[in-house]
Amino acid sequence: DNVEAAMLIAGGVAPMDVLIEIDCGDGRGGVSPDSPALLQVAKALQGPGAKLAGVLTHAGQSYACRGVDEIAEVAEGERAAAVAAAERLREAGYACETVSVGSTPTATHARDLTGVTEMRPGAYMFGDLDQVGLGSLPEDRIAVTVLASVIGVYEDRIIVDAGGLALSKDTSAQRHGREVGYGIVQNVAGVTLPGAVVAKANQEHGIIHGVPADLLKLIQVGDRLRILPNHICMTAAAHPGYYVVDGGVDVAARWPRINGWEQW
Repeated sequence: DNVEAAMLIAGGVAPMDVLIEIDCGDGRGGVSPDSPALLQVAKALQGPGAKLAGVLTHAGQSYACRGVDEIAEVAEGERAAAVAAAERLREAGYACETVSVGSTPTATHARDLTGVTEMRPGAYMFGDLDQVGLGSLPEDRIAVTVLASVIGVYEDRIIVDAGGLALSKDTSAQRHGREVGYGIVQNVAGVTLPGAVVAKANQEHGIIHGVPADLLKLIQVGDRLRILPNHICMTAAAHPGYYVVDGGVDVAARWPRINGWEQW
């Protein structure tokens, strides 16, 4: 989204497909679709190390929306900004094959994707408690949980071996007015324990409060519990992969993840 970065890329020796980032209202990064900087960046990408492939944007402001209609309005602004930038580049003689948009709320509630070639939401694939609060999916559609072992049972709490490193300390789902702590607790079969949340997350310990008394007396050290994540992107990044189950507890497959920025 700036000439300096474009020149560095263009100065490389091997051609790289490059997308220009467009600001569709989030205000984090990107150029406005009607800004002179758009064509300046496109011009700076002319070199052996770059091939202008298109534009991309991300409507991060969708996470501040209240209700489906408001999200749909942001989604239309996201689409319109990306399409306008692509059309302007084409009119100036630049190829612009890719028009990429995407946040999970806008991917879920967009009503028109005319001119868009790619949608790239992140949490959309698995879901999380923040997305439930935004209306992107119901809670029973969250596809990933953290499996934790009970290591302590007390009169008013349970301690499990999943803390901040296993769950993350993201509390984004709290803003929707529901007490979810660092995650909602389920039994190993995927049945939510009413009122039970990870109220505190130390590095390696999760402290669960709110377990109904009749259920608390049935839980023993060594039992397994599932934790629904607040923000799946942050939680999943802490783990090397996924154990895949299909309606039960038997592992049907293991899916590895590619984590981090560099593979050693």
